[in-house]
Amino acid sequence: MAVQRDEISPSESKDDLADTEANLQSSPDQCGSTTSINRDQEKPSFIVNWDGQDDPVCPLNWPFKKKAYTTMVYAFCTFGPQYSSSVFGEASTDVMRVFGVSYEVSVIAITLFLLGVGLGPMLFAPVSEVFGRKIGVLIPFFISAFFAFGCGAALNVETVMLMRFFQGLFGGAPVSNSGGVLGDIWSPDARAIALVAYAFVVACGPTVSPIIGAALTSSGPEGWRWTSYLMGIYTIVMTFVAVFTVDETYHPVILTRKAQKLRKTTGNWQYHSEHEEQEFTFTEISKKHLIRPFRMLFTPIVAAICGYGSFCFGILYLSVTAVPIVFSEERGWGRVPAALPSSAMAIGIMIGGGMNIMASRRYSRILKSRGGKALPEERLVVMRIGCFLLPIGLFIFGWTSSSKFPWIAPCIGLALLSCGFFTIFQGCLNYLVDAFLKYSASAIAATTFTRSVLAAAFPLFGRIMFHNLTVAWGASLLGFVAIAMIPIPFIYYRYGEYLRSKNSYTAQFV
Repeated sequence: MAVQRDEISPSESKDDLADTEANLQSSPDQCGSTTSINRDQEKPSFIVNWDGQDDPVCPLNWPFKKKAYTTMVYAFCTFGPQYSSSVFGEASTDVMRVFGVSYEVSVIAITLFLLGVGLGPMLFAPVSEVFGRKIGVLIPFFISAFFAFGCGAALNVETVMLMRFFQGLFGGAPVSNSGGVLGDIWSPDARAIALVAYAFVVACGPTVSPIIGAALTSSGPEGWRWTSYLMGIYTIVMTFVAVFTVDETYHPVILTRKAQKLRKTTGNWQYHSEHEEQEFTFTEISKKHLIRPFRMLFTPIVAAICGYGSFCFGILYLSVTAVPIVFSEERGWGRVPAALPSSAMAIGIMIGGGMNIMASRRYSRILKSRGGKALPEERLVVMRIGCFLLPIGLFIFGWTSSSKFPWIAPCIGLALLSCGFFTIFQGCLNYLVDAFLKYSASAIAATTFTRSVLAAAFPLFGRIMFHNLTVAWGASLLGFVAIAMIPIPFIYYRYGEYLRSKNSYTAQFV
C-alpha cells in the first residue's frame, strides 16, 4: 500500500531543478507490508523487507519535520554548484587581468564547470543506486571542495580551467542525485510540492551569486580568488552537516543494512535483501546511465521537451551575463549595485514556484480522480502560461535596457522571464517523469546533460552578442526563438497521448 502521510502547505519549496533531480522514480513509492520472514510458507523466505506499511524505519514514514529538514539539507548542497556555476562570471575580468588572457578565454572557466556538471550524473548516479544517496552525493561533493581551493590558489590560467572542470564534475553529484532523495521520502501526492520547495533554494543559486561575486571581487585585487575559497568552505561545512544530521534515504540500501544486522544478531546468514541479489555489471550500468539517455534524446518527445527546457535554462545564464552590461555599462552603476538587479530574477522564480504549487495541487486532484493513473499532459497546463511570460520578459528587458528608462523597467522584464523559465523548466521535468515512469531517470539524465551543454555554450557568445547586436536586439533574438517554441506545450497537451503510444519507451504506460 502506498503510504500517504504528508500534507505540505502551499507556502513551502531541485531542480531539479533540478535539477533538479535526476532519479525521482528510482525508489519505490510504498513501504511493503511483508515481514522479514514469511513463516506461513513451507519454504520460508529470508528476504528482508519492511515490517508492515507503518514501519517507522521506512523513509516514507518519517515525521514531516525530518523529511522537510532532509529536503532542505540536500537543497543547500545542490545550491553550492548552482551558485558556483555563475559566480565566476564576476571573477572573469580579474582572471583576464591577472593572467593576461582575453575575456573569451576567461569565461571558458564557466563553460568547463558546466560541462563537468553535465557529465557528473553519468558517473555518480550509478554510485548512489549501489551504495546509497549519502555516499553517492556527499563523497564527490566533499572532493569538489579541494578543486575549489585549487582554483582559488591557481598561479596560471591552465590551472584555473582544470580545477573548474573537476570542481563541476564532482560538485554536480547533488544536482544528479538529490531528486532521488525526494523520491525516497515523499509520497507521490506530496512530492511535486516538495520539489518546488527544493527548487526554490536551488534555482536561486545562479541569480544571487552575481551579487556575492561582485562584493568579493570588489574587496581587492585578490578578491576573485575568494569566489572559489568561499565555495570550498561552504562545501566542507555542508558536507559535515549532512553527514552528521541526515540519515540514508535509499530504500534498498536501508533494507540491506537491516539484513546485515539480522545476520549478526540471529546468526542466520540466510537473511538478505533483494538489493544484495542484484549484480551491478558494467554493461548494465552503461546501458542505463550512458546509452539509454542518448537513445531517448533522439525520440520526438524527449527531443522537444528536453530541448525547450534546456533552452530556457540557457536563457537564465544569458540573462545573468546581460545584467552587468545593462546596469554597469549602460547606466554607469558601480560593480556591486550593478549586480543587485539579479535579485529580480529570484523574485520571478518565487512567483513561478507559487504557480507550480497551484498546478501541482490541481494535478494531485486529477490523479486521485483517475485512481492514481498519471496523465502527463496535465503537467503542461502551467507551461502554457510560462511560454508567453518568457518572451514577454525578454522583450521588456531588452527594450528598456537604455538609461532613458527607469531602472525598475528591465527588472520587471527579468522577473517575468525568470518566472516563465521556472514554470517551463519544472513543467518539462514533471512531464518527462510522468511520461516515462521507470525510464524517467534516463530521460532526466538526458535533460541534465543537454541543459548543461547549452548553459556552457551560452556564456561563450552571450557578451559578444549583446555588445554587437545591443542588448535590445540580442534579447529580441532570444525572444523570437522563445516565441517559435510556444506551440510545444500546446501540441503535446493536445496530441501527447497519441505520441506517447508511438514511443517504445512510453507505449506500455499509455
